[in-house]
Amino acid sequence: MNTSSYKVAAVAAVLLAILFPIYWLSPFDWFSGKSLADIFMNDLQTLDVFDILFVVIGVLEITVYAYLLSMFKHQFDSAAPSFLLILMMVFVALFHSTVFIDIGFALGLFSAAPEQIALATGIYSMIMLFLYAATAFIFAIMLLTRFSQLPSVLKLFAVGLLVACVFQFTVILGVLNIFLFPVLMLLLALHFYRGDVEVEVV
Repeated sequence: MNTSSYKVAAVAAVLLAILFPIYWLSPFDWFSGKSLADIFMNDLQTLDVFDILFVVIGVLEITVYAYLLSMFKHQFDSAAPSFLLILMMVFVALFHSTVFIDIGFALGLFSAAPEQIALATGIYSMIMLFLYAATAFIFAIMLLTRFSQLPSVLKLFAVGLLVACVFQFTVILGVLNIFLFPVLMLLLALHFYRGDVEVEVV
């Protein structure tokens, strides 16, 4: 891809950095005193503009990783980073596919057993997030093994991604990723915008 193509990737990353915290903070009344289960259940049973935003975020994230994939696939002496990025895209797609549950509730398909469907969806979402975090953790480690060959912005991204994965593993600290993930996307945006797409392999 040429430099102008990576400018598109930069725009996608900036949009993702903006929309990600808007989604995860706005529709959920974290300070209402409601339990997480009640908040999650209410979100599942409500089909609104935030569900569209949820899908847009998933598409943008996959787009950013796709550009990273095109950047890395000919730069490393191993196919492993590309494979891990593909896995990350798959897990992102599977996580965001839970929007179909919202659609199902809106159509009245799950009225017979809403609690069971919500529980299954919650477990499924946690599994997808864990698999994504595990894959991203390995990807970050793989980048760090090439630390001296990475551009400075990618060095910061790799370290930040590793920290974000650790936060996600703890579940509780995973909330901090609402603020850390946008920073990581802004780093990628800067990297794409500068057109510094070459990774030196020695």
